Amino acid sequence: MNKQIRALFGLSFGHFNIDLYAALLVPLYPVITTKLGINIASISLIIALGHLVSSMLQPLFGYFADFLRHRVFMVWGLVLSSIFIPLAIKTNTVALFLSCLLLGMIGNAFFHPQVSALIKDFNKNNPNLSRSMGIFLGLGTIGYAIGPYIATLAYKIKNEDGLLFLIIPGLLSVIFMYFFVPKMPPKDCYVKENFFVIIKEILKNKTCMFLLLISTIKSAVSISFGTYIPFLLQKQGFSLQLTGLVVTLFFIAGGLGTIFSSKFEKKLGAKGVIVLSFLAILPLTIMFLLTLNKLQILACGLFILSGFFILLSVGVILVQAQNALQKYIGVISGFMQGFSWGLGALFLAPLGLIGDNYGVDKILLLMSFIAFIVGLYALKRKTV
Repeated sequence: MNKQIRALFGLSFGHFNIDLYAALLVPLYPVITTKLGINIASISLIIALGHLVSSMLQPLFGYFADFLRHRVFMVWGLVLSSIFIPLAIKTNTVALFLSCLLLGMIGNAFFHPQVSALIKDFNKNNPNLSRSMGIFLGLGTIGYAIGPYIATLAYKIKNEDGLLFLIIPGLLSVIFMYFFVPKMPPKDCYVKENFFVIIKEILKNKTCMFLLLISTIKSAVSISFGTYIPFLLQKQGFSLQLTGLVVTLFFIAGGLGTIFSSKFEKKLGAKGVIVLSFLAILPLTIMFLLTLNKLQILACGLFILSGFFILLSVGVILVQAQNALQKYIGVISGFMQGFSWGLGALFLAPLGLIGDNYGVDKILLLMSFIAFIVGLYALKRKTV
């Protein structure tokens, strides 16, 4: 097995695992909300803060990863996430829950910029970079998808203690990834500019700013759909396990969309994939809400299908951004995968208030409409 394939397999395996832990608590948010004695707006604020801290740090960790040619970030990132995310369910106060959540999400921030840059490094001059990136990102999304269902099964077997057993496979995966992923390839050149000079250059790049905008909206839609659908489904009488299954299938569909995005790109181009990804969400959401009361199986199918389109453009966006500023791929990967996710998570604070006062269904409609407007904006642009 050559280094390129080993790197793709090992890094994708790690990505699968760390994103699994990132989503572990998603179906349990209603349980945690009740346990801590808080409302939807409060849990939304806590989740948003966790995502924000993690995501805002990713460009900085990407900058250091561009200097330090060592796999320390990916290793310790997975260690922190696999320990502290499961521990969060055992906490009895908001402060302790937030502390565990932040430590787990900081691990997530360690991991992503370095491994995203490594996918490009190991695929240097590879015409199938988009396919490799799609596989890498798609398997991460599938891990994110499986996390909620594994969490509900573990909780069903042994309540909160069931999640503590999930620490063990996370630590075992760290050992596997460390010995399987090849040593980091040498860089042609090293970044000499300081961090703030690089940030300034990124902010001046119009293509990067457009891609950051659409990546942020994509993140906001993905986070809001995954966060609030458990509240809506449980209100409709769905069990905790069935709710976890729907969330899992939603993100699996998203992962498949990311994996197969390169095939769509060959037929539609990068711009076409982005436009399709954003315009399809609103009609699917409307049909989902209209059928939820009387045709629940169809409604769930429509919701799951929306996951495919929400995450269809993820790999395309990241590769386009890396190509726009190839010298800073660690930093730009941190922006597109992390910073945009944090900005998207900021939507949770006002959305939680909307959910408390007007219903969760209004959240899904609002975010779908915003995505539709962004899709129209992308359609009017001449290029990505």
